[in-house]
Amino acid sequence: MFIKQMENGFDLTNEAENIEAVYDTSLEPGQGIELHFHPDLEEIYYVLSGYGTMTIGDEKQEISRNDVVYIPKLAPHTLLNSGNVPMRFITLSVKVN
Repeated sequence: MFIKQMENGFDLTNEAENIEAVYDTSLEPGQGIELHFHPDLEEIYYVLSGYGTMTIGDEKQEISRNDVVYIPKLAPHTLLNSGNVPMRFITLSVKVN
């Protein structure tokens, strides 16, 4: 059995076959995640609170509480907390070939 408290995130490469990691991230207003991509990971973002602007490739959309965002491998993506309150979200990273 694997049980672990989440403090920002944890690596699962030794416990799970395809799940790389789970992260609990908070972004302050105006803070963001720089443009990047993953050559061998898909990601899911689940927004717990706040709102922001998600960009995946050429698409840009506002996201907020309870939204789930799928990010395919190789897709350049970024997220900006465009709100006036902290934004918190969970990221699930999954290995793909």
